Amino acid sequence: MVELNRTLNRVLEYLRKLRTERVCLAYSGGMDSTLLARLLSLSGVEFRAYMVVSDFISKSRVEEARKIAEKLGFNLTILRVSVLPEMLENEELRCYYCKSQMFSSISEVCGGKVLDGTNASDLKKHRPGLKALKEFNVLSPFAELGISKSEVRELARFLGLEQIPSDSCLATRISGRITKEKLEFVDTAERVAWRILKEKKLEIEKLRVKINKTFKIEIYFKQ
Repeated sequence: MVELNRTLNRVLEYLRKLRTERVCLAYSGGMDSTLLARLLSLSGVEFRAYMVVSDFISKSRVEEARKIAEKLGFNLTILRVSVLPEMLENEELRCYYCKSQMFSSISEVCGGKVLDGTNASDLKKHRPGLKALKEFNVLSPFAELGISKSEVRELARFLGLEQIPSDSCLATRISGRITKEKLEFVDTAERVAWRILKEKKLEIEKLRVKINKTFKIEIYFKQ
């Protein structure tokens, strides 16, 4: 508990230095950016959150993001963009193109400091999208302070935030070239499957529909 308090105070001290700045949060609806939104509020920083939405983002994720923003009391603006042709090729740099588009869109309307929820654990993985953070001078408090994914979840629990399962964009469910039809199929199939399983009162943590030459449903049950 003592160590957790120290970690919390380190983040709040970092954020308080931004109270005189115009601050914008790149919001995904996930645990990292949700915790960061809560900590920005606790530190007294006035900020606006922006969620960049394309066909890669499920309708359910957008709906949940709106609910979280309303519950926690922060302003959330949805910026809708079109998927870039190079992203549809689904090659190694897809995430880089996506992140670049996201931070470019937010930077155009922000006019200040852009923050995101990248954590220290993310830096240890192969993530081409991290390059875009440097290009757009994005601040990542958790990564800069060496706060891991597990510590993010501990802080979230400590602050009474609901745990949000890890998720990824719809493009990660598709092998080979991406099309609008495949994205719509995955989005619809996941929403239908979730509804059916909830009606059966099954405790599901995560569900993904994946497309290759065939399609399959991956269901992760709560432990």
